[in-house]
Amino acid sequence: MVKWEYSVITINTEYEVPFEGDLEDSPPSGEIIQSHLKEMGADGWELVSFLPALPMAQKWKGIDSANPWMYHAVFKRQTED
Repeated sequence: MVKWEYSVITINTEYEVPFEGDLEDSPPSGEIIQSHLKEMGADGWELVSFLPALPMAQKWKGIDSANPWMYHAVFKRQTED
C-alpha cells in the first residue's frame, strides 16, 4: 500500500529578503513561488494545492478576506516505508 507524507509551507509572494540583502533586493513574486516549487520538487515533493492564506489574526478580528500575497502550498511525496 502506498503511503504519503505531507508538507505545508506558507509563501509570502510580496517580498522575500535574500540572506545577504534587504527588502529592495526581493525578487518578483513569480520568482519567489518558482524558487519554492523547485526547492520542494528537488526533494521529491509534488504540489497538491496552492491556496490563499487567511492569517489567524485576521480571522480573530472578524476579517474573512485572505491576505492577497500570502499563500499556503501543500505538497505530498511517497514515504520510504
